[in-house]
Amino acid sequence: MQKRPPRTDKFIRMKGIRVGYDVTRPIQYLWNIGDRYGSEISFDMEVAPNTFPVFETGWEAQKINSDYMHYRSSGSYSRLGVDYNFLVAEHKNDKDILFMGLRYGFTLAKQQVESFTSTSYWEQSGGRFPSQNFNAHWAEIVLGTRIEVLKNVFLGWSIRGKIEISHKDFDMPPVYFIPGYGKAENGFNFDFSYSVLYNLPVDVLKVFKKGE
Repeated sequence: MQKRPPRTDKFIRMKGIRVGYDVTRPIQYLWNIGDRYGSEISFDMEVAPNTFPVFETGWEAQKINSDYMHYRSSGSYSRLGVDYNFLVAEHKNDKDILFMGLRYGFTLAKQQVESFTSTSYWEQSGGRFPSQNFNAHWAEIVLGTRIEVLKNVFLGWSIRGKIEISHKDFDMPPVYFIPGYGKAENGFNFDFSYSVLYNLPVDVLKVFKKGE
């Protein structure tokens, strides 16, 4: 069995911190059930050849309004992780990447049932549940790209498989939606994103080394 040839791009191609905005978060209601929307930004930088630590943070909410229930869940979430680039660069100015990554995600959120109606054979009853705070944790496997379309300006997409680790739950009502993750009843959720990113052209590693 032949050994894979060593990589020829053992250099840092992207100096500085890259900041991104996920343009799909505000319009998720187009493909999700219920009124789901939010906002998310990301930060990443190349600390070693082809290795990119990542921090993503955002806010998300979902509303469900029907004849039987008015439900709302909202909260902030964050993810920490790392991406590894598999696309070999031909020169130091080639900043396009194809990556696979891992994430750990967590959220602090709340839900509220503003009103509900329950109908039985004999009668109809209803009520409401006050705001309930909860937290959740999950892991993600990510596959995506970052393509430089203008100097320091990138476009990129990613697909994500999300695996729930745990979440705080209640007897009534159970948690339905977890910000940053999706449906709480699903042990696995699938998601995708499309981002616009800008690389702040500051050699952060060089600045840190000068300060030592």
